[in-house]
Amino acid sequence: MRPIARRRTLVAAALTALALAAAGAVPAAAQDAAHGPGGHGPGGHGRPDDRGRTAYYLALGDSLAAGYQSTPDGGHVVGRGYAQDLARTLGSRAARGHRPFEFTDLGCPGETTGTMADGGCPYPHSFTGSQLAAAVSYLKAHRKDEVLVTIDIGANDVQRCASGGSLDLPCAVNGIEQVRTGLDRILGELRAAAGPRTRIVGMNLYDPFLAAWVTGEQGRELATASVRLSGSLNDAIEGVDARHHVPTADVAGAFATGSFEPTVPLGDQQVPLNVARILQWTNMARGDIHANDAGYQVIADAFLAKLPKCYLN
Repeated sequence: MRPIARRRTLVAAALTALALAAAGAVPAAAQDAAHGPGGHGPGGHGRPDDRGRTAYYLALGDSLAAGYQSTPDGGHVVGRGYAQDLARTLGSRAARGHRPFEFTDLGCPGETTGTMADGGCPYPHSFTGSQLAAAVSYLKAHRKDEVLVTIDIGANDVQRCASGGSLDLPCAVNGIEQVRTGLDRILGELRAAAGPRTRIVGMNLYDPFLAAWVTGEQGRELATASVRLSGSLNDAIEGVDARHHVPTADVAGAFATGSFEPTVPLGDQQVPLNVARILQWTNMARGDIHANDAGYQVIADAFLAKLPKCYLN
């Protein structure tokens, strides 16, 4: 996701979601298909001869993968997100197995499916070119190794269509299709470069615009519409993941995105469960769509749920 340089109104953001709903829902592909070739490489089951061999974790994506968070004083931090949480868990597992562990995070704040494939994101890294090209080179260099790859991408293909309270409707309507075609290219190139012991796991997206619910009746209508949009966007992501035999971490499910019931206490009011989780697990209370520490741990746990138990033993 893209860092927020200035606070957008919740109404403008939710209007983007509402417009994207016009693209229509894409039926979710069966997640069982995600366990096809490459899903459980031989290294994913902790073979006895793995002792002493390095385990690798490569994080790809946008600002969520980079671990971006705003701070109450108006600043921001990078490197405190789900990939770091996941790396700590996997590193501990590797240590118990007396194995070295290496973590590489190529996540780039502001990345879209287009910039990930073709370049253009201002990397906080030492290389030039596209994130995808760097990832392909990495995977080719580690074709014989056990590698976990996580990827989140697509949110910025939607958010870039709203700016300063205005909405570029043609851009918004095309957003989901851009995610579908762009992610298809990205996963195709990653899969072609990956070795037999590489496991790739994607993720769907939570809906930050649910926070509009607490702004009044119009906000509730917009929050409801945004859930329909997030369902369409996540169906597109999950469908492409399944075509490439990539399991999808169910972040939307962990955030209870579609659950307007039951209502739960939040401060001095009762709100739907999904609204409460967005306000508790992201920084939307101050206009920042990014997860906070608690939310990033929830995302990490959703990824862990898609890994074989041996990753945690």
